[in-house]
Order: sequence, then structure tokens, then C-alpha cells
Amino acid sequence: MKLVSSNAGCEYTITEQGIHQLIFRESSKEAIDEFFHVLERIFIDTADQATNRYIIDITQSGERDVSLVSNVQRFRRLETLFPKRPRGRTIILHRPGLAYTFIDSFIRAIAPSRDITRFFPVDKREEAIAWVLSESR
Repeated sequence: MKLVSSNAGCEYTITEQGIHQLIFRESSKEAIDEFFHVLERIFIDTADQATNRYIIDITQSGERDVSLVSNVQRFRRLETLFPKRPRGRTIILHRPGLAYTFIDSFIRAIAPSRDITRFFPVDKREEAIAWVLSESR
């Protein structure tokens, strides 16, 4: 893995398979700000790519979970700034829990077709990586 940037709240690396990996080390507003700053840089640096693949790990953010609602709202704003960005294929690694199954189904129903996001429990990381590298829905 190649470490690209390390902030106290959000660490960014690129895996050997070329997946953009972002790990939340805390659930603060600053960590979320850094996350979106990194996404902007990725969109600019990879504008000529067809698809970007992402691993977002929210299991190491401490006691409080990262607010997925505020992330979805901010991502919608980011989409308007980068309308010609590469399509996204994203896995979100989470702690086991029933709520994420519901959120996964909800995201599948409302997400734009150019981006695909799936939630996986952290213990299914290898399965998640196989999915993100595939082209299946």
C-alpha cells in the first residue's frame, strides 16, 4: 500500500490493486472535512479514468460512528462541483450491525446508477475487495 496522506482523522492510501482506501480514525467534523478534501483531489487527479474504486473503513473511528447522513449530503454537493468525475464503485466497511443492512438497501434504491456503494461488515473485507474489483452490481 502507498500512503498518500495521513491526517489525524482520515488516512488515505492506495492499495496494490489501485483502490483508494480512506480510513476514518475519528468521527469528527475535521475528519469528514479531510475525507471530502481527499475526494476532491482524487476526482481532479483521476478525471480521465472510467471508474474509481474505494474502500471506506468506518470501523476505526472510535466510540462514535461516522455520520453517514452528513456524508451523503456533502457528497451530493460534491457531485455538482464535479459532474464529469469518474464513476464510483465503493465499499464501506462497518462494524456488524442490523442498521447497515437497512442502509445498504436504501442506498441501492436511491443512488445514481453511475455510482455503486455496498456495505460490508469488516470481517468480510476480502469478499468486499473481490466485489469492488468486479463489475457486478
